[in-house]
Parts: sequence; C-alpha cells; structure tokens
Amino acid sequence: MIAITGATGKTGSVVADILLYKGEKVRVVGRSVERLKRYQLKGAEIAAGDQGDIDFFTEALHGIEALYLLIPPKFDTDDFRAYYNYIGDAAVTAIRKSGVKKVVFLSSLGADRPEGTGPVIGLHDVEKKLIQLSDLDVVFLRSGYFMENTLGNMDIIRSQSINTGSMPADVPVLMAATSDIGAKAAELLLTRSFTGYAITEIIGDCISSKEMTSILAEVLGIPSLEYIQVSDSEAEAEFTGMGMSQSVAHSYIELMHAIADGIVTTTQTDPGTLTAPTHFAKFAENVFKPSFEASKQHALT
Repeated sequence: MIAITGATGKTGSVVADILLYKGEKVRVVGRSVERLKRYQLKGAEIAAGDQGDIDFFTEALHGIEALYLLIPPKFDTDDFRAYYNYIGDAAVTAIRKSGVKKVVFLSSLGADRPEGTGPVIGLHDVEKKLIQLSDLDVVFLRSGYFMENTLGNMDIIRSQSINTGSMPADVPVLMAATSDIGAKAAELLLTRSFTGYAITEIIGDCISSKEMTSILAEVLGIPSLEYIQVSDSEAEAEFTGMGMSQSVAHSYIELMHAIADGIVTTTQTDPGTLTAPTHFAKFAENVFKPSFEASKQHALT
C-alpha cells in the first residue's frame, strides 16, 4: 500500500488520482475527513489528523510500503523553519517506527543550501533528516517555483490590468506546474525501483516575469497588461494581507532575492534543461485562463 500526505493539495491530489486510476492500494493522509472522503469513494483508505502528531502519523503509515511525503503549509506560523523541522522530526520518527522503505519527498530547488533561501531552508533541514535513515530509499523532488503561485495575481490583473511582483522583470525563474510534480511522484511510486538517495529536478520553464506577463496578456485578451516590480515592503504587505505571518512573509521575500540572485538553481542538470512537459504558455492556457474566467464570473455574482 502507498500513503499520500497532502492528498487534497495541488500535488498530492494528482498523485492520489493517478495511483487510484492505476489500481494501487492507497491511503490518503490529510487534516480533514470531509475533504478526504472523495478518495474513500474511489476505494482509498483515509487517515485524518495532524501530521506533526507522531502517534497519529505512525499509525497512518502502518503497513505502508511507499510514501509521498510533503510538509503541509502553515503560513501563519511565527517560525517557518521551526515548523518544517517539527513536521520533519515527526515524519522521520513515524517512518522509522512503521518500517516504511520508500519515500518520495517534495522538496525544492535550493534545498542544497543551508541558508539564504527563505522557506526552502526548512526543506534543506528535512532532507538531511531523511538521509540519516540508512535503510530508507528516498527521492527528493526538487521543483522549480510553482506556476500556480501566479494565480494569486488574478484579482489585480482583472481590476487594474497590471501584473506585479518583487522579482526584477527580466530575471528568468525556474518554474514547475504542480501537475508535473504529482505525475513524476506517481511514476516513482508506481515502479518503486529507486534505491538509496536520489535527487530529481522538476523544471517546466525558465521564464522571466516580463515574459510571463506577455503570455498572459495574449491568453487573457488584455493587450495592455504590463508587469510592474514592487518594493520588498509592498510585497511583504501583500503577503501579510493574504494571511501570512510577518515572519513567513519576510521569509518569502528572502526567497525572491535568492531566486533573483541565482542561488535557487539546479544541481543535477543545466538550468536551461527542462525536465517536465508543462511550459508556462501551456499552463496559462489550460489553468490560468479558466481560473481567471471563473474569478470574473464570481466577481459579478
């Protein structure tokens, strides 16, 4: 049986749907019974609880051969790194106690670095913890910046015909669609042929904010759409307005600087080598545009 954490999230839901379609025995792990029920209707077992609760997580992994592991987001925490380590410590203990042998862990580009990468530092810490389990086979999925993060700008694009961010307009950003991340994780869990410790980098595009905005202008039919870089303080205010704590918002500003400075990059492949099929133009057409149209209809009701 395969366990999937974050099963109702962007990547975990993809993993769960693929594995269930392929006829695998699956146990989905998440915080809410109600949100997990749709997988139960498809034949999955469900385990609802706090991933940081060692007793709960150990029981959730009982009888599990392979695990898709991620750190569930908690944007209101006062210390992102401490939170990642808290969840990571619980995962390591639960994996050891339950005897799980194969893990695919959702990490990030930049997790090779011990400092200066904002929230990615926490993923660096968890990678180190998992490596210490000598009898565990583990793949670290180091993904680019989620393309889905751009959906947070739908309101300002709709209301002001501008696209904003703290990233310099011409700096290329390594990006990945969460559908590609989930598909790669499912592929690895289906074969379970990986051994030892490995890194797989997920990169669907290398594209600047200015280029992304041009694509969105065409796809959305807003020819006047332009990209405007905002200051760190303006970006931090936007983040806190979305519900992030001051600490987490500051951490994400640090990540933006790390990306702009080329610190968050590949270690296994050339930065120009794409390893996933979804380019930003495809994402804009297939994901951003439908979401944008739906948000316009919602705003009118």
